[in-house]
Amino acid sequence: MYFRLTSLGAYCLDVKMDYQPAPIEVKPVLRVLPNLEIAATGPDLEQSDRLALNAYATPVSDFVWRLEASQLLAAIDAGRQVAEIRAFLAARSGTALPDTVARLLDDVAGRTTLLQDRGLVRLIECADAALAALISNDTRTRKHCMRAGERHLVVTGSSDAAFRRALRDAGYLLAADSKRSAKSRDSNPLPAAE
Repeated sequence: MYFRLTSLGAYCLDVKMDYQPAPIEVKPVLRVLPNLEIAATGPDLEQSDRLALNAYATPVSDFVWRLEASQLLAAIDAGRQVAEIRAFLAARSGTALPDTVARLLDDVAGRTTLLQDRGLVRLIECADAALAALISNDTRTRKHCMRAGERHLVVTGSSDAAFRRALRDAGYLLAADSKRSAKSRDSNPLPAAE
């Protein structure tokens, strides 16, 4: 018995270290219009093409979709790439994309790099604004926290332990959340005295 191993299969089985998908077949079944609409030009539109269009364009009718920044951002958030969308539209239209569509895709691609997730942080509420100012300006603690409004400090997860040590050195302790500690007492009641 034999079976044929495709390049994708070889990549999945760690036989090959990289995988390059086959180029998208040029098949002019769509018209990409300057008003950001995409129209099917005939009955040759395959179900896979419809699924791709539904992933990043808003259906207007059975044969028309509209490109919108919000839908494109949702598709990118789900794992698609702007280059992939651009290549698909160019291949299925058989012509260069209109300037308005190219600008929209460029704008959306630019928006995906403007914000960076830097992880979780701890929000600390101080008793008053003076204490928040004191801690955020103290030489021991200021490199581990930053102000967030009048009475709040923000500490990144990677600086949490260092901030707590510096806070102790400055003569303060971080109190446990009273709501959280009350819940933990309720969930673990002490045994009744006999």
